[in-house]
This record gives sequence, structure tokens and C-alpha cells, in this order.
Amino acid sequence: MPANNQFHHQSYPSLPEFRPALMNLKSDMAVNFDFGRLHREHRVSRVLLVHGTLVGDDPFGVSDALNSVSEMLPLVAGPIEKMAESIRQQTRPFTARLTGDVGNYTAEFQREFERLTGGDPFVELLEPAWSSQNHHLARADLAVRLLEWLISLNPAEDDRILLWGHSHAGNAFALLTNLLANNRAAVEQFFEAVGPQPENRWQKVRRILAESETPHPIARSLLIATFGTPVRYGWDTSGYRALVHVLHHREPADPNQEPRNLILTEPLYPPHPVQDVVSARYGDWVQAFAIAGTDFATPTASAANDRLGRFLEASLAEPEMPAKLLLVPSPSLRRLCARWMTGTRCHADGRNLLVDYTPTGLTRMGIPLETTMLGHGVATSIPWLPVHLQLITESLIN
Repeated sequence: MPANNQFHHQSYPSLPEFRPALMNLKSDMAVNFDFGRLHREHRVSRVLLVHGTLVGDDPFGVSDALNSVSEMLPLVAGPIEKMAESIRQQTRPFTARLTGDVGNYTAEFQREFERLTGGDPFVELLEPAWSSQNHHLARADLAVRLLEWLISLNPAEDDRILLWGHSHAGNAFALLTNLLANNRAAVEQFFEAVGPQPENRWQKVRRILAESETPHPIARSLLIATFGTPVRYGWDTSGYRALVHVLHHREPADPNQEPRNLILTEPLYPPHPVQDVVSARYGDWVQAFAIAGTDFATPTASAANDRLGRFLEASLAEPEMPAKLLLVPSPSLRRLCARWMTGTRCHADGRNLLVDYTPTGLTRMGIPLETTMLGHGVATSIPWLPVHLQLITESLIN
């Protein structure tokens, strides 16, 4: 997507600005790497780790629903709000214990990151966690929260802040780049589409952007690394300094099968044999699956989410509809299947690093580490952190 993107959506398939790089990696490749280069060469002073969807503090909107009930029943609002807050506080720790480092950034991951880099830059987990709900509004709220956080840091001109995010956290980063690009008309349309929000950060960020230059100066300090992020919202190239995507990708092992175009993966539709899916035969199935049309909004977010969705997907072209899809009963499902058939893997902007992971022999819950979550879980695993950190350090171009 170009500078002055104005929240335009990526297409299916997207057309990467740079040719993707395909590589086979081993977990011990970074043994002798100098991780201090992240600070010395790129001047990164701070790293924020941001988890993806469904591992946050309110993934299914239970706390949000209870808070809505409390507004309708003021006489019992206090106990209901306490219950909602209790659920919110307990959900993230429970999820972290359940998933460990599969599809989730843990405190152990954060400590290992700091150990590798010698404590410089400072590395932190996003706390408190974001809701991780799977819809536009949740990701937009994360983008606004991240912008508020960046503003509070007030980085010096030569400081660099690295956002390191998994899955749909990367799509919140994409929205953030459009906000930082700060096209006045587009930013106002974004806030108007969302409508009034109870959190003060929305009003605060809207006011700050209205009073700031275009693009916002913080964009010059922002470095972004995404892992397994599905192709969704467009990136505004004036809203960041450097952008790298790490994508789990496997080429066909069958010598009789033709290699695919590097910007594509195996189409998800028609459906594949179960064994191909659970073994991540072609890489990260979740990243290829979670494109436009796969969200589900909680009831409390539905109205604002629908308005925001119409705004964010206004530029998304209707897909070509092959005859074989005419028997699919739902128009929305037909549209989604048609987009799955494009086999979209790569993002239009930034550098796409297509990684085929050599198995380590390690497992999580009896599943090979590299195939957990259908190929989506390896991105956050601690054994692969050194190699990922080397990849990002060598790929960031300021």
C-alpha cells in the first residue's frame, strides 16, 4: 500500500513491494550472533511484545457483556462490575498457563529476549493485555492504545521503538501506521466510523492527532516486526520507519508438484486432507485462513464494529466467483471461499520473510513444536526466539 494509504485494505492476493525471501532455518543458527546489534545498529531502546487473538483478557467478550448489563441495572451495577473485572483479571493468566509459548508471548519469552540482548533494549509485554477479540473494533482499540503509549514515551528523534507482534496484533499495527500517517480526513472518518467509545484514550488520541503534523513525528521512530499476521488492513508507508513480516511457509515436498509463486501459498479452498492441515504441510494455515470475512464480533461491539468494518473494507474489491462456488449457500461464505482460493500469503508492504522451519524434535502437548496451532504457534516459541531475533535484526532497514 502507498504512503497516504488512508486505511485502504490490502487486496487478495496482495502484490508485495519487495520480492519475498524464502529460507530454511534451524534453531541453532543464531548461536554466535551478536544480539547487541539491535541496539547498536538500529538504536532500538525499547521493545513491546504484543500477543495475538484469543489469548488476551476478554477474548469472547464476557466481561464486556457483564459491564453492559451493569449499565442497564444500576441497582446491582457494583457486584456485576466486580465480577466482570475478576473474570478479566483471571482470564489472561489462565490462558497463559494453558498455552505456554504456543501462539502466546509469555513472561519467560520476555526474560529470554532481554537476556539475549543484555537488557538493552528494554523489553516488555503489553500489560494489561488487550481483549484479543476477533473483530475490527478490538484491533482498532489496540491501535489507539498503542498510539497513546507511544505518545507517552515521547521518543527522542534518534530513538527507535520496536513493536513485535503475533497474528492479528500485526493488523492493529497496520491500523496504527494509518493513524500515524495522519491524513486528516481519513483519520476523522476512522473516528467517526467507530463512534463514541467509553475509554478516554479514544478522545485523547483523536485530539492529539488533530493537533499534530502529518505524518506524526513518532512514525520516524517506529520499527515493526510481525509474525504470522494474516493479510488484512493496508499499511501506510509514511506511518513507520521499517517493517518486516515473518511467515511460516513451506514449498511442496513432492518432486512431481510444481513450486508455487512465492507470494502465494496453497489455497485453503477446496478443503485439504486433515493430515495436510494438522501437519502444517504448506506452513501456517491460520495466517492464510484469517483474512477478511473470518471475524466474529461480540454483541456489545457489533454496532460499532459493523460501522468500522464498512469503512475499513470499503476499498476491498469483490472477488472473482468461479462456477464451482455457486453451490455454496451463503453469499458471504462464497465471497470468503473465493478469497481463500487466491492463496494469499504475503503483505503488500515491508519485507516478507518466508520461513520453512527445520523440526527441532521438541513438542508441545505431544505435538511437534513447528506444527502447533496448524503451523501458527511456532512464531512465539522460546526455542525459535534467537533465530527470529537474528532475522529481524538483519532485516530491519532504516
